[in-house]
Amino acid sequence: MTSTFAPDAAIDCIYTRLISENDFSIETYGEPEVERDGLLDSVRANGILVPLVVTARATGWEVLSGHRRLACARRLGLVEVPCQVRDVPSNAARRLAVLEYNRQRRKTFRQMMREADALEGLLADRAKRRQRAALNQFRDEAVRREPDERPGRTDASIARMVGLGGKDQYRQARAVWKAAQSGDARALAAVAQLDDGTKTIHAAHKDLRRRDRFTAGFHPTPYDVWAFRHDRAFGVPHPGSIPPAIIAHTLHYYTQEGDLVVDPMAGGGTTIDVCEAMGRRCLAYDIAPVRSDVRPHDVNKGLPLEAHGCDLIFADPPYHTMLAGKWDAPGVAGSSFYAWREFLRSFALIVYAALRPGGHVALLLANQTERDLPPGSAYLDHAFLGYAALLEAGFVPQRRISCPMQGAYLPQHVRRARAEGRMLGQVRDLLVMRKPETT
Repeated sequence: MTSTFAPDAAIDCIYTRLISENDFSIETYGEPEVERDGLLDSVRANGILVPLVVTARATGWEVLSGHRRLACARRLGLVEVPCQVRDVPSNAARRLAVLEYNRQRRKTFRQMMREADALEGLLADRAKRRQRAALNQFRDEAVRREPDERPGRTDASIARMVGLGGKDQYRQARAVWKAAQSGDARALAAVAQLDDGTKTIHAAHKDLRRRDRFTAGFHPTPYDVWAFRHDRAFGVPHPGSIPPAIIAHTLHYYTQEGDLVVDPMAGGGTTIDVCEAMGRRCLAYDIAPVRSDVRPHDVNKGLPLEAHGCDLIFADPPYHTMLAGKWDAPGVAGSSFYAWREFLRSFALIVYAALRPGGHVALLLANQTERDLPPGSAYLDHAFLGYAALLEAGFVPQRRISCPMQGAYLPQHVRRARAEGRMLGQVRDLLVMRKPETT
C-alpha cells in the first residue's frame, strides 16, 4: 500500500483540547492503553519525543497516529503537544493512513481482523468505482484511479497488508472471525485464545471444521467402554470439561432427533454444541455461566419449569472435591463429604421430578483416590453413591458405562506413582437410568 499523503510536514505545537481521536482507529484497535510498555512514565519524565500525526477537520484536528501519546498528554495535563500536520481530505484516505501508521504495531487477532474488515470495504468501494469507470468509458475524461489502487482484490493482498501470512491462512482466519461475529460461543472462545497467543489460526479453523463429526459418518461404538479423547471443537475452555463423544453416544442411544436435553451443570457448554450437531434441543444451566447460551441457575433450587418434561438430563458434576479451587463461584465442589452425599440425593429427586415418564438421566462420576478421603479409606466410589441416590429416587437402572479419564496425569505424576507404589485413578462411570412410565 503506497502513501496517499505527503511524506513531509512541518512540526507544530497544537493544543490538546483541539485534537480529537480518530473513530476508525478506536473501533479497530480499541481505547489506548497508556500504562502499557511504560509509555506514561516516559512522557512524564521526557515529554512527547515522537510527534503525533494529525489532519485538519472542520472543528479542529484529528489524530492519524499517536492516540496513546495523546491519552498520556491528557492524563498528565499537558496543554499542547508536538504534531505533524498531514493533508488527508477524504475519509477513505484517512482510514488507509491509520492502517498504514499501525502497520508495524504488535496486534491481536481481533485488531488484525478489524483491519481486514476495513480493507475489504475500502477495496470493494474501489472495485465499484472501477466498474462505474468501465461503464462510462465513452466519457471524455476517465475516472482517476488513486495512486495506491491495484486492479482486483485478492485475499493474498489483504493478508499481506494486515500481517496474516498468505491467502490460505487468511481464509481460515476469516472463517473463524465470521463465526465469532455471528455469536458462536466456540468461535468467540477461539478468538480470545488467538488474542492471547495460546491457539493458532490453523487449530482454530480445524476445530471449526470438525463440528460435523457426529452427523455425517458418525459410527457409534457398540461397547460399554467409551474411552474417548477431548475435542476442543466442542465447548469452551472450562475446568473439568469432558470428551464430547461421551455426550454424543449418550444422545445416540437414549434420545431421538428433536428431543429435549437438559444439562444443569453445563460448564463450558459441550452438551449444547453436541446437541446442536446431532439435532437435539438443549437447555443448559450453570451456577456461574461462561457463555451466553448457558443460563444462570443453581440446580439446588430445582430445575426451571421450562426444563420439565424433558427427554434426557445429562449431568457431569464436579466429583466432590477433586477439582476444588478451580471454580471461583460457590457450589458443591469443595463441600464436605456429608454435604456431597446429600447433594446427590437431592439432585436425584430434582431430576426425577423434571423428566418425562420414560425419560433418562445420565450421571457421569469418577472415583476419588488422591485426597480428601475419609479416615481409613483408600478411595471414594462416587459412582456407587450416585447409583444409590438414583435408585432411592425411583429410577430404573439401564446401563453403567466405563468412561476412563484420558490424559489426566503428567509424566512426572506417573513416575512418582511408580516409585511410591501407588495407582493413579482413571475410573469414571456413566450411570444411565430411566424414569418409569407409570408411578
